[in-house]
Amino acid sequence: MKTILNKPELVLLLEQVLKQIEILCGEYDNGNEAVIQLIAEKIVPMFHNTDHSKALMSQLKLSHLDMYCSSEIYNAKSLTNFIGLLKLTHHAGKGWGYSSKLDRPELKKVSQENWWSNKKVIIDSDGIAFTRGKIVKSLASADHLVLNTSGWIIKDGEGNKSTINPMAETVRQIAFELLESFKDVDLDKESKLYYKS
Repeated sequence: MKTILNKPELVLLLEQVLKQIEILCGEYDNGNEAVIQLIAEKIVPMFHNTDHSKALMSQLKLSHLDMYCSSEIYNAKSLTNFIGLLKLTHHAGKGWGYSSKLDRPELKKVSQENWWSNKKVIIDSDGIAFTRGKIVKSLASADHLVLNTSGWIIKDGEGNKSTINPMAETVRQIAFELLESFKDVDLDKESKLYYKS
């Protein structure tokens, strides 16, 4: 039997999910890369509607809330891969790699639909576009996306070449945007869900 939660219960559930994502992000930042799938698993039910369940945002009627976006704007004329949520950084002994920005001043507001489903945040070497929703859903289901990362080759300190996969850092940046978007939001007041006590 399907359980139906009332508005206070849904608000509490969303607050708990956001807190869990924040804790998992702290674990990831401390070197536990295995939690990235757990972060994705927490994000998916917030935004993804299925035939069997409504997203938490839909249930609470919070789809009107804008989300913070840190992605660069994709230039279709560019001949290189596009990784809009990350920055290229140099790590001592490891060489160059991608890392999440985690920078609040870079955030701009966009609609929730644009943030989750429409905005391209990665374009791979084959020109295939990936949205936040596509990336997060694939990691949450362990049905990993096939990215052509032939253009994402880096060298370590000794000059050895390797291909870098930007997925984990991209999900970390998505989680950062998400947490910043809800940081000062009164979920109970913002929710358009009618509740009769």
